[in-house]
Amino acid sequence: MSESYSIIPDDRRVETESDISAVRAAVLVHLFYEEQVEYSKRYLERLPDSIDIIIFSSKENVLGQFQEDRYIRIKKENRGRDISALLVAAAAIVFEYQYICFIHDKKEKCKAHKEYVELWRKNMWDNMLQSPAYVYNVLAAFENDSRIGLMVPVPPHQGDKGVWLKGDWGGTFDLVRNLADEIGLSADIRYDAPPVTYSTVFWARTEMLRKLYSKEWAYTDFPDEPMKDYGEINHAVERILQYVADDAGYETRIILSAAFASGFVLQLKEEMNRIWDGIRSVFGIRDYKDLSEYGQRAEKMKAFSKRHPDLYLYGAGSAGRDCIRMCALLDIVPAGVLVTEMEEDVADMEGIPILPVSDLKVSKETGVVITVYETVYQDEIRERLDKTVFCEYMVY
Repeated sequence: MSESYSIIPDDRRVETESDISAVRAAVLVHLFYEEQVEYSKRYLERLPDSIDIIIFSSKENVLGQFQEDRYIRIKKENRGRDISALLVAAAAIVFEYQYICFIHDKKEKCKAHKEYVELWRKNMWDNMLQSPAYVYNVLAAFENDSRIGLMVPVPPHQGDKGVWLKGDWGGTFDLVRNLADEIGLSADIRYDAPPVTYSTVFWARTEMLRKLYSKEWAYTDFPDEPMKDYGEINHAVERILQYVADDAGYETRIILSAAFASGFVLQLKEEMNRIWDGIRSVFGIRDYKDLSEYGQRAEKMKAFSKRHPDLYLYGAGSAGRDCIRMCALLDIVPAGVLVTEMEEDVADMEGIPILPVSDLKVSKETGVVITVYETVYQDEIRERLDKTVFCEYMVY
C-alpha cells in the first residue's frame, strides 16, 4: 500500500453536505494507568455530546474516575491489554456504531524512553481527538469519501527511535500471515512492505472490521503478563489492521491534526539538521548532490591516490576539510595541503601540514586534488598547476 497522508483542520469545521451529528459514533478508550486518567480526560471531556465514550479498564480505581453520566464503563480482565479490550470486551457493541475511534494510554518502561513515549502519546491523542472541530472533520471525511475505511496517526517517531521511516514488523510477520489466513483475508502482505498501522490507535468505519471480529476472540488468546515487547499476537493485531481494510475494499489514511503537523515539521527539521551535521562531520557530505556522488567520488579518490602516493590537496577551505574526512575513511594520508598564500599562525589542517604551492617538490608519484567548490577558483588552480608544477591533478 502506498502511504496516504491527510492534514485535517482542528480549529474549524470543513463544509459538508452530511449531517455529522446524526451519525452513530463512539470513542472506545482502554486505560490502565491511574495517573494518566486526567491526561485522557482533557481530550474526552470536549468531545461532542452525540459521541458515546466507552471506558475499558481492568482496574476499578480507574473506572471509578469516570462517574459522569456521559461515560459508559466496562470492566475487563487484566490480560491482553488494549487489544483484548478491543476484540473481547468491546466485541458486543462495536457494530452498534457506524464509526469508532479506539485509543489507549501509554507509559514508558524506563526513564530513558520518557521523552519518546510522551511524544508518541501526544501523537496518538492529538491525531485522533485533537478538538471537537477535528473530530467533526474526521467523521466528515468518512461521510464524504466512501473509499476511506481506516484512519491512523503517524507511526511513532523520534530521531533514531520509532518505525515511521522504514517500518517494522516487530517479529510478527508470520503471525500476521497466519492470522490473515485464519480470518480469511485476501491481502498483499509482504515482508519488504511493512504496514503503517501501529499502537492499535485508529478511527474506523466499523463495516471494514467484520472479518477481524469473525474470530471469536477470548482473553486466553492473549499472553499472560509480563508480555514481551515484540512478537506477540497483540503486536500482530496492530499490524494487521490495514490489511483488514484492504480486504474489505477500503483505504487506510494516515491523518494529522493541523496543530500536530506544525510541530511535527519543526521536530523533523531539527532532526534533519542534526543528521546532516553528523554526516558532514564524519563523511564530509554537505548536500544531496554530495550524497549521490559520494560512492563514485570515493572510488575516484582511491584510484587517484593509488597512482599518486605522494598526494596533496590544494585548498584549505571547507572542501579541503570535507576531502580530509573522506581520506580518513579511505585510509589515505595526504602529504600536505597546498595554498597559494600562507596565513600567519596556520600550520596545519586537521593534522595535515599546510605549505605554499611554491614549495611543492614534484615527482612521478605526485598528484594534486583540487579541493575548492567554486568553479572559478578551480579554473584558477588548474591554470596555475598547468603553468608551474606539471603534475597530474583531479577535482574533488
